[in-house]
Amino acid sequence: MSVIAIYNMKGGVGKTTTAVNLSYLAAASGQRTLLWDLDPQAASTFAFRVRPRVAGFGTKSLESGEALAAIKQTDYDNLDLLPADFGYRKLDRLLSHSRNPAGVVRAVLDTLDREYDAVVLDCPAGFSLLTEGVFAAADAVLVPTIPTVLSLRAIVRVIKWAERSGSGSDLVALFSMVDRRKLLHRRACDWSLGHPEAFLTGQIPYASIVEQMTLRRMPLAAFAPRDAATTAFAGIWTELQTRVQQRTEAGPRSRDRWGRLLQDIESLIARLESAGEQEGSHARAVKSNPGAGSAVRADSPEGGEVHFVHSFDTDGRDLQRCGYVLELHERQGDLRVVAARSGSDDDQADPTERAGAQIDNCRAMAILSGAMSPVAALEGRLGTPKPRAVENVIAIVAGRKLRRIGSRVAGPDGAGSRVRPYADLQSVASTMSDRVAAPAPFRAAR
Repeated sequence: MSVIAIYNMKGGVGKTTTAVNLSYLAAASGQRTLLWDLDPQAASTFAFRVRPRVAGFGTKSLESGEALAAIKQTDYDNLDLLPADFGYRKLDRLLSHSRNPAGVVRAVLDTLDREYDAVVLDCPAGFSLLTEGVFAAADAVLVPTIPTVLSLRAIVRVIKWAERSGSGSDLVALFSMVDRRKLLHRRACDWSLGHPEAFLTGQIPYASIVEQMTLRRMPLAAFAPRDAATTAFAGIWTELQTRVQQRTEAGPRSRDRWGRLLQDIESLIARLESAGEQEGSHARAVKSNPGAGSAVRADSPEGGEVHFVHSFDTDGRDLQRCGYVLELHERQGDLRVVAARSGSDDDQADPTERAGAQIDNCRAMAILSGAMSPVAALEGRLGTPKPRAVENVIAIVAGRKLRRIGSRVAGPDGAGSRVRPYADLQSVASTMSDRVAAPAPFRAAR
């Protein structure tokens, strides 16, 4: 049984929205799922049309597991709900009377191991004894956050607290309420892709369809299965499941990971703050000299030169060994999957050794999240007979799983542009504000 906690020390960041949709998707995938609404506000309970009450709730009923008798079936197959209760506001006081307050949540969850495949915890904001119990019990802690500097600083506090508490959970952040019309949101979301250990690829848009969940009291997939936000949540569930599985296979995690996570988050904050300072200086310069702001940098997104290239290969690097590349190119207004022989971007190269197909945002999101193979995207877009480069790539891959092996930024030198790895993007960070593809993933199969 996997236990996934949805938590942030801040409120109003999309915790309940995330918990409701991920629990529904887990159930829809065939897993026996329980959503435990630990927040006395009872928003998840309301969303599933269940009365927020746990009869006889108290320390003894929690420790003995009697509180589990309040589990209710929802309107959806495989999905049950342990509702919130207004008494949860006293949970910390109740837990303080326990001999092992941090172990109470784990003990309750252990009794559910035979009944459920997945348990999703919708946690209240703030730090408390309950939070300690959640961090001690969860396999993964998902931290929805708004892509702003203040929200990222809150994650820093969460990481430091988790390290001090000795949590064994896998903590990862998720950008929610993303408004890509805002430069800060775009930068935070795009630059986070360079820190895959700290951030999920999927991002939840700020959209009216998400707000309609409260009115309809239904998960997104139940009333808007083809909406971009639904697609994003499905991809996030796929990503999260992969992380949990990898964590299980890898065994106990080292405490060093907290330092790495902290470094990733603080690095992103520094870049955002630095870019903001540079923009402020530029704006002041333009104000004093209006002609200074008229030129567009040659390597800026507005100049249409800088673009992102994501490379894919099998675990055994079969494409690389055979002299082929498989890439997703992100340019201003253009998303394209490319299969080619290495070096075939040269003007003298055989044109049959290079082929590509334009794709839409949804397919690009799915490829970046791992929910769709770039080969499948090519096959779906190209007719028959397929170009020789595509046929060769298909034969080399031979149905094996592809994964993203690296991402880079191509510079302003045209088709044979120089590239920089993500680890070396500090010097060009302030120019990466207008990437086209929102990296929310594709909807997983139900």
